[in-house]
Amino acid sequence: MADRLILHIGTMKSGTSFIQSALMRNDDALADAGLAYLGGSFGKQSRAVRLALGRPPRLDGPRGWGRLAQEARQYDGRAGVVSMEFLSFARDSQVDTFLAPLAGLEVQVVVTVRDQFRAIPAQWQTFVRNFGEDGWETYLRTIDAPRLGRGRDSRAFLTFHRAQDIVPMLQRWSSHPAVGRLDVVTVPGPDAPRDELWNRFCETAGIPVLSTTLDDTQDNSSLGYASCDFLRRLNPHLADVPPRRYRKGIRPLTREVLGPLRQLEGRPELDAKAAAYARSLNEKVRTAVTRQGHRVIGSLDELPVPADLSAYSSTAEAPPVDQVLRAAHATWDHCARLVGPKAGSRPEELDAVVADGARLLRRAKRWNR
Repeated sequence: MADRLILHIGTMKSGTSFIQSALMRNDDALADAGLAYLGGSFGKQSRAVRLALGRPPRLDGPRGWGRLAQEARQYDGRAGVVSMEFLSFARDSQVDTFLAPLAGLEVQVVVTVRDQFRAIPAQWQTFVRNFGEDGWETYLRTIDAPRLGRGRDSRAFLTFHRAQDIVPMLQRWSSHPAVGRLDVVTVPGPDAPRDELWNRFCETAGIPVLSTTLDDTQDNSSLGYASCDFLRRLNPHLADVPPRRYRKGIRPLTREVLGPLRQLEGRPELDAKAAAYARSLNEKVRTAVTRQGHRVIGSLDELPVPADLSAYSSTAEAPPVDQVLRAAHATWDHCARLVGPKAGSRPEELDAVVADGARLLRRAKRWNR
């Protein structure tokens, strides 16, 4: 019977998809190390966490968190492993909900943390891929809304801070009496070897790196700036589509049509005000980790707090209109092929082609029924 559970709670945009893919593809290596990826798949862990976060929480049943807890107890090895970034969304009472069924197990919480200079653009893209309509500069001002500002009740503000308010997460999980220890794994910079984040996770989890492979391990692919801007323009035309059907239709569109354009497009850049905000968020995390004495795998220097921000522009540059139009044309052409001869002729003006592309996408996916 296992006596330990490794609980990787995210955060979002910190390489969680990569780690989860590596865990699923190395089940033999994990077993040899006395570890088990509970449930055997991300889907099963995700469903269990989502059900437990619901109102009311649902723990029982074949897909519930209680089943994963039972599997952890019954596993004949050293430890079970759960990796699911939505755990980081848990409020105080919900942390209790997750930890109560694990009573008697030593719980090790692992938090992967990414530099906010990189996390903020990634979080905007996640926002846009889930019905978000804010342009880049609007998003930057909204997530940094003043304490008494109107932006604090917006979905952009709420979803960003639910995912990236890391200091309260550290306090919430580490202070719970059921948690034996909390480790912080910093996400290496973009020039680091691809396997560095996995190596760091293996170190904290006790997985022998040499016995694992990253062949066929998947990352979360991102879009270029212009394609992401196109998608946020498309979203108002799809606002009534049920979320599950929306995601099922948007994922292949971003993967097969917009994804290949990434090499032809730039990235969204922080302006000076947003850079100062990113710096302040990094500094808060560094201070909290140091004060709370958490073990760090990696380096807090990977959460930079540069004194000089003069290289950042005073305004956030919009993507080139011709690149946004190219993404709109690519989407329209793709949907027209799915619809067939009744697609009609493609408009050329940006707003018109976005609207007509949405019409074709609805028809191709049967979203009008």
